Amino acid sequence: MYILAGLSLAMSLGIFLYHKIKVAAIKTYKGKYDYILMNQVRAYQYVVYAFAAALFFYGNTIGDAFIVKSIVYVFVRAFISLCVATLVAYVSYLILKFYYPGVMDKQLRKLRYAPRISSAGNEMRLLSEEEEDVHLDAGMQAEENVFSVDYDVWVDEKTGEVKIEKYAGYLEALECGSCGFKTLTLQSEEIVKPATEKEEGELIRHYKCKYCGAERHTKYPIARIIKSESEYKLPDDYVLKGQRKVKSIMIEIISTKGDKKEYFFQNTKQASEFLAQFDFDKDA
Repeated sequence: MYILAGLSLAMSLGIFLYHKIKVAAIKTYKGKYDYILMNQVRAYQYVVYAFAAALFFYGNTIGDAFIVKSIVYVFVRAFISLCVATLVAYVSYLILKFYYPGVMDKQLRKLRYAPRISSAGNEMRLLSEEEEDVHLDAGMQAEENVFSVDYDVWVDEKTGEVKIEKYAGYLEALECGSCGFKTLTLQSEEIVKPATEKEEGELIRHYKCKYCGAERHTKYPIARIIKSESEYKLPDDYVLKGQRKVKSIMIEIISTKGDKKEYFFQNTKQASEFLAQFDFDKDA
């Protein structure tokens, strides 16, 4: 048991160090951003699970002198060790699932907006939403307009070098099979067969590409119909004074179940367009 406990603890530490070394070895901020986003939570879960296993094995070494006297003690000790290990793993899982994403989001935002350096060694400037459009083609702009993708454009004002980085947007859009951009958005839903207590229903979703106009119609089975009465809208006359001095706008949406999502925008126009397309059931 001591050997198994030691191996599990070594595995936990090894996974943690490997992840940190892997992140440190990535040279670009964008590369670090993508790797952390895709792997960090999973890596930490493995760290916790290995540590919980170490606790279980170590717990089964406590009081070895009593094993000969009472076999009942062996089973009680194993049960308690299993409970402790399970509790540690479960609590850590909840923390990583519900609390840690907020912590990681701050880390990712720091990486995303850290000043970039051009190939000439100059510090690059991040363009605003209005300035960056000249560097994006029509398809990229269409992706941003439906909030499926967000592009950051960095410019070296001394040499004219441009770097374009692609990030996931706030809303979901499918990749269009015709043009290849993530601009295929849901236009409408049609219930062709209502669901009953005995039979499933059938729903057809109609998609249309915001860039090339291609359409897609997909059938889905439905067990029951859930209607959303939530609507989100900013007043039409809502304007921030000193708009140029505003660094960002945060919209926080909280559901009746307590689920919370935060979204950040550079101006009120973006925020208004986002709210016009937002559907809590689909996007939150």
